[in-house]
Amino acid sequence: MITVSTRPFGTLPDGRPVTAYTISNSAGMQVTALDYGAILQSICVPTASGPVDVVLGYPGLDGYLVSGGYLGALVGRNANRLGGAFIEIDGKRWPVTANEGKKQLHGGLHGFNEKLFSAREVEGGVAFSCLSPDGEEGFPGEVSLTAAYTLDEAGALTLDYRASASKDTVVNLTNHSYFNLNGGGDAMAHRLRIDADAITAMDADSLPTGALMPVDGTPFDFREFHTLAERIGAQDEQMGFGGGYDHNFALNKAAGQLATAAVLEGDQSGIVLTCRTTCPGLQLYSANFMDKNAAPGKGGRRYGDREAVCLETQYFPNANNCKNFPSTVLRAGEIYHEVTVYAFSAR
Repeated sequence: MITVSTRPFGTLPDGRPVTAYTISNSAGMQVTALDYGAILQSICVPTASGPVDVVLGYPGLDGYLVSGGYLGALVGRNANRLGGAFIEIDGKRWPVTANEGKKQLHGGLHGFNEKLFSAREVEGGVAFSCLSPDGEEGFPGEVSLTAAYTLDEAGALTLDYRASASKDTVVNLTNHSYFNLNGGGDAMAHRLRIDADAITAMDADSLPTGALMPVDGTPFDFREFHTLAERIGAQDEQMGFGGGYDHNFALNKAAGQLATAAVLEGDQSGIVLTCRTTCPGLQLYSANFMDKNAAPGKGGRRYGDREAVCLETQYFPNANNCKNFPSTVLRAGEIYHEVTVYAFSAR
């Protein structure tokens, strides 16, 4: 039986309370999400040695308010990078907020990761909803979003995103959880497989150019299992641009198909994470640049570089500037609907 419990998780500077929602199954798995940023604050997976919390995060709200890195957050209105800090739809341009040099990252200065969502219990979990007003961070159209987080008895956490807009706009959502399947320490000995024959090649400014680069013969070939440490130091131009892995993989799947994108294995815990998604892309980020000014994380530890692996399901970064990429345009009256499943098991 799936149950949902709540507890206070602090107060925002303007006085609004934040609530933590814990979804539990009968096997002892627990997922805690906040109505602030729709953040996945904790995912505790039961093992023979006891429960393991497999995501990085902060024990209290203050950590999320003062620290960067988007730990566990729902990211939008447009995830990842957007070159030139503008969008173009049908030949018309809108400037959007630049918050990383001359480009936009993860929706701008105040993205969905900083919103206080309304929450309601649904079968198997919690649904978080918010309204993004017309013109927020420069994006046209009012966007209504609901993100439902549900857990099943087999240990699968489903993130179901639905959005609609009052005007033609851009929507591209992701979850930015930092996974460490050992519960802490260096994550680069994790083994990873990604079902992708190509990545979206990027330039020195971490912006995809529109070109698809085959992974064959490169450090980006994860079609068979490899550890991240094995090739992260390779003398490779793309690896240098990202300071490690920070690249979008073009998944081998039909548009809209819910299919396995990646499998991540903890080298010490025996925990396996299988990621399935309807999205066309997956950003692999090896946590190369953790926020050095961040608050202490769980257990009072300060997180270091490469302590986690992000598997961000998404549409391709910079898609609005690369017309050969799957479009991120959401037309007025249409529904954006994407699903990602993070399924956990323990050996």
